[in-house]
Amino acid sequence: MIRCLITGKLHDIPQARTSATGNSFAVAKVKADDKNGAWVWVSVIAFGAEAERLLELKAGDAVAIGGRAELSVWQDRDGQHRPSLSLVADEVATLRGKSKPRNEGEPRHPPRQRSERPPDPGVDQAVVSPAAISITAGRAGCSYRDRTDHTG
Repeated sequence: MIRCLITGKLHDIPQARTSATGNSFAVAKVKADDKNGAWVWVSVIAFGAEAERLLELKAGDAVAIGGRAELSVWQDRDGQHRPSLSLVADEVATLRGKSKPRNEGEPRHPPRQRSERPPDPGVDQAVVSPAAISITAGRAGCSYRDRTDHTG
């Protein structure tokens, strides 16, 4: 299993759905791209509080979404194979910048408050960029940066 964090823009308005067992969830499409113009479509599914957070967003919003990822390949109209990424979200954040007036004595960037939870023991911790996903002979490949502490 691959755990990844993607950033990009919502392609359309997230949709609320209900499973056959009555559980509600949300689905969305994110277009994640990098500075070099490489991009990948990310199909996102979220449950619970993350689904509620996702449903508050609109098309074009910049987001950061973390969760369990699965790579796949799809074929475009021209017959070209394109990479795709599916993500079961366990973290959803908007990337909207809001300017706040700053007082003279305050530091430029105050320390962030962040809740840390330990990584799942059976999950590879990875950061995947669209440029790291490649297609070779019709198969998707993914390289990732190891975020594990190797200092002992």
